Amino acid sequence: MRMRTLAVAALTAGAIGFAPAAAADTVTTTPPLPWSLGLQTASGSGASHWTTVTRSDGYTLSHELTVDGTLTNTGSGCYRVEVAEFVFGFPSAVHDAGKICGAGTIPVHYQGTAYNASLYLCAVHPKGGCTAMAGPARF
Repeated sequence: MRMRTLAVAALTAGAIGFAPAAAADTVTTTPPLPWSLGLQTASGSGASHWTTVTRSDGYTLSHELTVDGTLTNTGSGCYRVEVAEFVFGFPSAVHDAGKICGAGTIPVHYQGTAYNASLYLCAVHPKGGCTAMAGPARF
């Protein structure tokens, strides 16, 4: 029994030692894609890009979206920039990329895995939710 175990271990070690080296993954990033949205007393603008990691056989390992920019408000209301993901045309997740209440300017940022997404500017109701939306700003 011991000889059989040693033989299997030797064959396994040999197979692992002679396995072909894995090909390197390919990382591609789109050029910056500008976006801008305006709603009531708020406006936002910036750029976004997609980063995709693909195996040598063409299989996509990851697809990440990065959104950057600024959100400016000249009034007293609350506004937020939202990244909405869609699956088969239906919203599947909404991510907050920046929120401002009152006058001023804030940075907008979102980075995460996404395959199909759109950007919206939402006027936030005092009790939550959106009273109005602008968008989508497509990427």
